[in-house]
Amino acid sequence: MSHKSIACCLLSTLLAVFSANTQAQCGVELPATETARGIVFTDSNANGVLDTGEAGVADVSVSNGCEVVLTDADGRYEIAIAPLQILFVSQPSGYSVALDDNNIPAFYYRHYPQGTPDIVDGATVEWLFPVVDATGPLPASIDFPLTPIMDASTQFDAHAFADTQARTDLDQDKLREDLITTLIGNPFSAEFGITVGDVVYDNLELYDRHKQMMALMEFPQWYLPGNHDLNFESPDARFANETYKLHFGPDYYSFNYGNVHFVALNNVEYAGAGQQLEDGDRYRGYIHDDQLYWLERDLAQVPKDHLIVIASHIPLVSEADDGSGTEPATGPGTENFAALLKILAPFAHIYGIAGHDTSNSWKVEVDHDHGWHGQPWIAHTLAEVRGNGWQTGLADARGVNDALMQDGNPNGYYLLRFDDVQVTPEFKPFPFGADAHQHMRITLDPPLTQQTEGSINRGQLENNTQVVVNLFDGGVRDKVWMSLNKGERQPMTYRVRTDPFMERLYESLQGTNNAIGRPTRSAHIWELALPDTLAPGVHRLEVYSEDEFGQHHHSAISFEVMP
Repeated sequence: MSHKSIACCLLSTLLAVFSANTQAQCGVELPATETARGIVFTDSNANGVLDTGEAGVADVSVSNGCEVVLTDADGRYEIAIAPLQILFVSQPSGYSVALDDNNIPAFYYRHYPQGTPDIVDGATVEWLFPVVDATGPLPASIDFPLTPIMDASTQFDAHAFADTQARTDLDQDKLREDLITTLIGNPFSAEFGITVGDVVYDNLELYDRHKQMMALMEFPQWYLPGNHDLNFESPDARFANETYKLHFGPDYYSFNYGNVHFVALNNVEYAGAGQQLEDGDRYRGYIHDDQLYWLERDLAQVPKDHLIVIASHIPLVSEADDGSGTEPATGPGTENFAALLKILAPFAHIYGIAGHDTSNSWKVEVDHDHGWHGQPWIAHTLAEVRGNGWQTGLADARGVNDALMQDGNPNGYYLLRFDDVQVTPEFKPFPFGADAHQHMRITLDPPLTQQTEGSINRGQLENNTQVVVNLFDGGVRDKVWMSLNKGERQPMTYRVRTDPFMERLYESLQGTNNAIGRPTRSAHIWELALPDTLAPGVHRLEVYSEDEFGQHHHSAISFEVMP
């Protein structure tokens, strides 16, 4: 055997051993590292190939998931890469990366010379779903095409989706009916959408169908993984997202649009097959050190006056306090949130979006109480696309369940309106019953005492009856007023409590196929008592709201007091 053949065999063996036992660790010198080279270029004819006369794009961030380098004046870059790393570019403002047939950004190259290992730390892993095939030797040049965005502006709209999370083909049907059909053809002219995890519910075979359906919206679809996107057979966190990476690429990355820098983080840390954390859970909200290492270098290339949008699956922080001194309502959060805050410290404009919490939507103002000493910013836990589950709650004539969240919020999606470094999130509930296209629900608590069985909002008024308003996706900094019979608007009182509408619905559906989860305390409830002396007759009740972003909403109900 020649010296060259021996060297090739040794390298192949080294790659196999390396790939089977570890993934790259940021800041650590690794064996079998090579140098990736290529050019980021303006793809004038949109054929995805660098042709004669097509110019390189300077100052584009290119990363191996750890280090970040900028392209030179000719658009060229060089960066070290090790097996199992994914090379990716950060889409620069004014350009769009290439899209695949399902409108998913093709901004990365998976360097998996031997594919996803099936032997990890000496143990065989039987992957339940397809993982990454061998990509072979590193190409001589890995090029990334960019297309200039015509009429690019610092004012633009985007969609955000939390937890689409179908487990079965029937769930996918309901997702298609509610979300995809609503947004076919991009009716709001959104520049892109981002799904903040739980793309599906454990059944990763649904990825292909999901991508095809989402493509009908006709705008780029960015994704990040959630706790239901895991390869649960992975022995630890290192290979817990191999099927996700096969379909969507890196599990953390960034991109730019206008004066906004979007950062997608994977903050679901999996304990491993058969393993549990100290609290008994299989995963926790935690941003791995490698991501923090990369993020610090990624943000070093971003102007400090730009808006940073942090997208994660598990909320960064969640809480709700009505000022009463009682225990605040809390939800899941990220354990090392403080480490993220330290990296974000140089930036004045920040916004966070997340999903995961099926019980509540939250808007937490991050301030001194969280160890943040800059301009306060919002960590927003979004209301979910699939609410409390595609098979919970009442079904409409289509066969689609209302899937109300446990805080009484309908399922829905978001239109994020960006103006320079300001963002206004508008929640869009899916149409269902009385809540169709409404932004609030008005309930009497207790309800009028019925004199005729089956009557609706007709009966006798009990003492101390409260008007209870659930302002969907609202929060403590919003304002709500009530007007009775065209009278003067009266301010309502914010209170963290369960929604009485959900309490009654929960009781009525127990023991049925449409049973819902037990109601939880809601972070967007307002109350005001009705006069006990309200005269018999038909009454008109109107509610007005203004949220912390300046958005106004109005709704009304009528009810009839019997003598």
